[in-house]
Amino acid sequence: MPTRSPLPLLTKASDSRAAILQSLLIATIVITALYVGRDVLLPLALSILLAFVLTPPLLLLRRFKVPRIGAVAIVVAFAFAIIFALGWLLSREATQLAADLPAYQQALSDKVKGLREGTSASPVFKKAGEVLSELEEQLIDPQADGQAVSPTPQADLETWRDDGKPIQVEIRPRDPSGFELFRRIAGTVLPPLVIAGIVLIFVVFMLLQREDLRDRLIRLAGSSDMQRATTTMNDAAHRLSKFFLRQLLINSAYGAFITLVLWAIGIPSPIVWGVLAALMRFVPFIGSYIAAIPPVLLAAMIDPGWSVVLFTLVLYVVGEMVMGQVIEPLVFGHGTGVSPLALVVATVFWTWLWGPLGLLMAMPLTVCLAVLGRHVEGLQFFDVLLSSEPALTPEQSFYQRTLSGDAAEATYQAELALKDESLQAYLGTVALGGLKLAERDAARGMLDAEQAGRIAATVKEMLVDLADFEPSRWFARLRGKAEKDDGAVVQGGLASLEADDDDDGHLPVVNRAELAPGWVEEPILCIGGRSVLDEAAAAMLAEVLNKRGLGAKALPHETLSAGHIASLEGTEANLVCLSYLGLGTGAAHIRYLVRRLRRILPKGTLILVAYWSEEDDAKAAKEKLAAAEADAYATSLSEAVEICVKAAKGELKSEEAVEVEEPTPPPSQPAPRRVA
Repeated sequence: MPTRSPLPLLTKASDSRAAILQSLLIATIVITALYVGRDVLLPLALSILLAFVLTPPLLLLRRFKVPRIGAVAIVVAFAFAIIFALGWLLSREATQLAADLPAYQQALSDKVKGLREGTSASPVFKKAGEVLSELEEQLIDPQADGQAVSPTPQADLETWRDDGKPIQVEIRPRDPSGFELFRRIAGTVLPPLVIAGIVLIFVVFMLLQREDLRDRLIRLAGSSDMQRATTTMNDAAHRLSKFFLRQLLINSAYGAFITLVLWAIGIPSPIVWGVLAALMRFVPFIGSYIAAIPPVLLAAMIDPGWSVVLFTLVLYVVGEMVMGQVIEPLVFGHGTGVSPLALVVATVFWTWLWGPLGLLMAMPLTVCLAVLGRHVEGLQFFDVLLSSEPALTPEQSFYQRTLSGDAAEATYQAELALKDESLQAYLGTVALGGLKLAERDAARGMLDAEQAGRIAATVKEMLVDLADFEPSRWFARLRGKAEKDDGAVVQGGLASLEADDDDDGHLPVVNRAELAPGWVEEPILCIGGRSVLDEAAAAMLAEVLNKRGLGAKALPHETLSAGHIASLEGTEANLVCLSYLGLGTGAAHIRYLVRRLRRILPKGTLILVAYWSEEDDAKAAKEKLAAAEADAYATSLSEAVEICVKAAKGELKSEEAVEVEEPTPPPSQPAPRRVA
């Protein structure tokens, strides 16, 4: 047998490491550029977000035949007028608040004094204070255990004074000159004005050159597929514009509500705290609660009691819960599409990178990257890292759980799915899909025997855990009726228990009164064809058949080996199902096995070949299996179950089996039987 050269594997591993190092290098360069160029990139990011917000009203004006330059001028002037008006109000309110703070100091001092007196009078706090004081003395001075400490020369120097009195020193700054005063004022005022000017210029040109920028992005995203690139870019821009505009309107409404309530209860400078609440709502999860700290402290200053403080605290807590749990789900549907963990990590990253403005822009920037990753092919890694959708498909997740031998997690995943679908549907789609992935890796030599055995053992353990999770009420009533009558099942009672697919999604149970003679106990054997993976698929089929009320038993794949196949001689099974996840060498092996089973099995035993193929090649798979000379073929779990049910009822007819040309048998071998 030729051995595989290790050179391709080494080359592949080397290429993988080179790709990882290249990605890390690119990420390092991008992060460094973002940090070094933050003075320019921060206004640019603000401009992009503001352009997304202003795009819907701009398009609305364009629908009313307003010229482009006029529409841009109106939208930008209105937006910046609101921004500068809010800035002027904030500065005036902040100045007034700073002047009034000394008047509120006494009320806060009285509250602190009252808290101190109340806690010091409590025996619990008093005893705890004594213990902490003794511990602090021991930590600071290990010799403070009753022994006198000799004075040190440093202590003598500290107590030394020239004339017995301390010398008073007063430092007075000199009066600044006119140029220095102008420089101080300019250094405080000019940076925000410069940033505002840069943002204004960027926004104007982005709105004026909107279509040109879109065309250039389409060219970069993929000019070879113009239709797809145009659709994805338009959809991404539309989604982002709607999201940012809605988020801004929601936060503005929240800030206006906070302003009105704080003004009604008498909190000074309510506009400042309303704007702060609106801005901090862009910070995920904790922004509103951080914005509540200054108003709560101010309420403690102005109110001699605690009612205003508690009301202010409840206002922010209830307001954030209503906005986050009621208003935003109604507006945004299922959310922003970004996972909570990714949002927290992104908030920390942008805050570290760009400071306070990065904190406020973290969520919009993260949502922007997530949407672009969902629509732009070259940025799909952002969708994987940031999206709230599962990173793996259900089939891949099932394969990963079973590969790691985590039966508990596999069972939990199945229980979640069984809330919306039946066990047969879950096993036929997700579980068999995961086993197909395992079979594909095994065919490529990427899955060894130990791993395959672990997968099969995990699947069987999961089936045991799910044995009572989905008890069909029809099967439970049927079994209870049989036990009540000591096994003598009443014909009329069984007829009344005919099941169908109804509201609970449970598996319909076969009416045993309609079964052919000999199909009551374990009339079906499900055997894995070649490997333990085939054996796991056979165990799934047996579990579903038992749920349907047909007795079934799964046997290991070694049963079909040359040394053990004779054990099937004399079996009482009416049907033998051979389970295959892959054809391997083709249908010749299956045909040879079917012929051997014909000679061993009792007369009248049906043989079903179940090849769990993909849906798109099911027809081709049946054509390949036609030469296997079996009685019936199935390519899905539901199809295999229905064939077993029809066989149990005696309804399996020749036209429902696969039509094949029956080969002329040799003289020493009887012709293969077909089911009438």
